[in-house]
Amino acid sequence: MNSKNKQWVQWHRTFWAILVLSVMGLSLARWVLFYGHTPGLEEAFSTDVKKVFWLGLRFDVKNAAIFIGPWLLISLFFYSASSAVWRVFTRGFSAYAFVFLSVVNLLSVVNYYYFTFYQSPINALIFGLKEDDTQAVLQTLWSDFPVIRLLLLVLGFSAIQLGLARAWGRRGAAFYSTSGWVAMVVVSIFVVVLLGRGSVSKFPLRAMHMTVSSHAFLNQLVPSGLHALLLVRKERKRSQLGDDENVLIKAFGFENWQQAASQCLNAPIKDYAGLQQVLPVHSYAKESPPHVVLTIMEGWGRHLVEFDDPVANDLLGALRPWVQQKADYFGQALSIQHGTHPSLEGLLLDTPITPLTQSIYGYVNYDTARMLPYKKAGYRTVFLTAGPGSWRQLNTVLLKQGFDEVHDETAIRRAYPEASTHTWGVDDEWMFKYGFQLLQEADARGEKVALVMLSVTNHPPHRIPSHYQPFSLDQNKLQAQAATSAVDTLAILQTYQYANHALGEFLNDLERSQLLSRTLFAATGDHNTRMIFSYPDNKNLHNKYGVPLLFYIPEAYRVPSDVVPARSWAGHSDIFPTLWAHSLSEVEVPLSQGHNLYQSEPLSVLGTMSEQGGDGVILSRFGAIANLSRPVFYEWADGGELEHTENPSIELQQVLVRQRSCFALSDWRIRSQALAVK
Repeated sequence: MNSKNKQWVQWHRTFWAILVLSVMGLSLARWVLFYGHTPGLEEAFSTDVKKVFWLGLRFDVKNAAIFIGPWLLISLFFYSASSAVWRVFTRGFSAYAFVFLSVVNLLSVVNYYYFTFYQSPINALIFGLKEDDTQAVLQTLWSDFPVIRLLLLVLGFSAIQLGLARAWGRRGAAFYSTSGWVAMVVVSIFVVVLLGRGSVSKFPLRAMHMTVSSHAFLNQLVPSGLHALLLVRKERKRSQLGDDENVLIKAFGFENWQQAASQCLNAPIKDYAGLQQVLPVHSYAKESPPHVVLTIMEGWGRHLVEFDDPVANDLLGALRPWVQQKADYFGQALSIQHGTHPSLEGLLLDTPITPLTQSIYGYVNYDTARMLPYKKAGYRTVFLTAGPGSWRQLNTVLLKQGFDEVHDETAIRRAYPEASTHTWGVDDEWMFKYGFQLLQEADARGEKVALVMLSVTNHPPHRIPSHYQPFSLDQNKLQAQAATSAVDTLAILQTYQYANHALGEFLNDLERSQLLSRTLFAATGDHNTRMIFSYPDNKNLHNKYGVPLLFYIPEAYRVPSDVVPARSWAGHSDIFPTLWAHSLSEVEVPLSQGHNLYQSEPLSVLGTMSEQGGDGVILSRFGAIANLSRPVFYEWADGGELEHTENPSIELQQVLVRQRSCFALSDWRIRSQALAVK
């Protein structure tokens, strides 16, 4: 074997060692993720675990072959080069290999902590690093995670992998004749192509093959951090809506949008005008229009309310009488999305497509915008956030969606220079003080205000203002269910209590000032409370996506046909239909799947969760459904959890049929308006 053959064979050994060691590192990361987040359910998972690790390995090998494989072809161009040029090539490969290993290992670490926080592998929310307040995100990461140690661990582990690969390559190479060397090259290229394809069957290994279990947690183990990021980049590109407004209409088997609309709304719909309705006469609202307030509370998860104890673990503070007596509390409510900005878009625009306002379609005036009916009725429409108005460009895009004004932390600090602040803005109490003052001043001028508020305090890094003295809290009340340390659990409980207490004091202020008698109020969470609980499977879909929903409708604004709410399933899509029905008279509003909760009880609610394949989650009294495109059914079991079933009830199948039509209609309605503006 000549020297050129020998040097190539030695490099070739290094090449394959890099590929193998990178895959071993990814498998190790998957193993750590599995044992780090499996809550004693190994036995229940046992039948699927091998499938998950095998499929994950196949995807790991595929991705490694795609990223490293091209170097095999490149090496052939340098095969006949001089020794000096060959050294440049090998050093370039080593540098690339180290960067590749470092990125892969870093993404594995990120994926582990991302799962701890979001109960999901890396998803579209990771783009918040760029689109949120980037400095605030980085400060949160620095505060909550051992960043330096993790980076050193990643770099050290990557260096060890590279060192082992190079050491293996330097070992003596066996003799190869020219024909043997050529055969080695051909076989290696064939194998790399095969590995990059991931399959020997007709179709290559694709994302559609990733579902191997009815346990969501196990399915989420399949993609490595690298693979999850690649998937979400593709998903991000799909937010470019293309040119087909009927894409989901067709995918769900409808002939046209009218068919989906008629099925969703349970009424024949012939043309676009049929997607609007004029509200009936509401005499008192017409004579004395009320103020309308919706508060969207950061991280206000429903599950944590179950651990409230007024004596030992007070999680509600001043909000307690409103949840228990004074207002109507819906303890089984579902968020429309699983992140602040996605939920905000879903609430205010009734869109399943997100991010929408962060794209070229953000300046379209959507007729589904929930504040438009109030604007038509002569209301002053205001959005108030305790954070910066520039976050996700809220201060510009919301002005296109029915809002007259956007007020933010700058305005709050101008009004209250003493306001306490934190990473994400001013503390909630100051936002509520500002909102109360705004309502008082508008009321004195005879203005009617529709106000939407977004709080920020209950967000990592969890902390409470120094002047706030928390009520009694006991993290032991959560027992083994808490997924965080005692210190972190207590910090989360404190901010949760603080935010609830501030909300309760706001309602008390409205009541003391007599404003509440002419104010409709609603409050909900943007998503669940992060980190404190782990939801490794779909047995707890209702907790994973559950948020509180609170309504206060003054007696004068109730209508004779109102009933005491059954307080069963409700969702974000029900909020504005309920508010419209009690505050507006003879105003045109967009039809939607949402219900007036004082008139009818929803059989089911739909959340368009991106992490469920982008195809939604359904909760109902008959059970639950995850992923409307490839539905997985669950029924309620003893103890209040969900159990997978292969034989769903007729009622649950009917729920799926209706919600698929509603999902398709919502998608078409937004998509058709977005694509109409080129």
